[in-house]
Amino acid sequence: MKDGYLVRLCLITMISVLTVMSPQAADHDATLVHTEAEHRVHSQFEALFASVTEQLANRQQMYIDNPVAYYDFLMATVVASWDSASTSRALVGKQHYTGFNDAQRLILVESVDQTLIRYAFEGLESYGGQVFKVDDVVVNEEKGMGWVQVLMESPILPDINLDLVIKRNLNNQWHAVDVRVKGITYVKIKKYKYREIIEEQGFDALIDNLTTKNTNYFGAVCAQAVNTEQKGRAPC
Repeated sequence: MKDGYLVRLCLITMISVLTVMSPQAADHDATLVHTEAEHRVHSQFEALFASVTEQLANRQQMYIDNPVAYYDFLMATVVASWDSASTSRALVGKQHYTGFNDAQRLILVESVDQTLIRYAFEGLESYGGQVFKVDDVVVNEEKGMGWVQVLMESPILPDINLDLVIKRNLNNQWHAVDVRVKGITYVKIKKYKYREIIEEQGFDALIDNLTTKNTNYFGAVCAQAVNTEQKGRAPC
């Protein structure tokens, strides 16, 4: 499965992922806590996906014409809610990630953030009236991991089920770390290329590769922007 229509549409779902729940009281029955946690995650994600569907349906052209506005929107949602450190570690592998120094890890996470934003921009261009609905939620409170199963209803394509991987951080907040379509996750698609570049060419080559792709893409997007006053503001 290559970077294409499905992957870009999967990345659209990222923009709806916000911190979704706080921990339950410790003296609750374990089974009850698990059930309540799933119910709360389901309710909040359901509202978030409804909101994102409305945004994409009504502001798609505005965001295409105004990449700065879309970038700001993504920064306030994707970057704030996506656990990019966990995603980056999964992409390059734990051994590589722990071997990087702090500065390298920060650069890697930032590069992954910008890449996810680029995918969301590509997804915006491909958006065609899809509606996102939460079908089910599975939360493992003990392990701090879970899935949000999403149904993507399309007026032009068969419906697709997506699974959004969520992870609880040290502040007891839940963030997305990966997305799965038809049993294949984004990390699984991309990790081999990330690791191959690191092992054959080194860390700097990976960052250069990501930076070049992101810079070239955003340069082309911003060149077509309707409002020329956006120049100098990210991503332009």
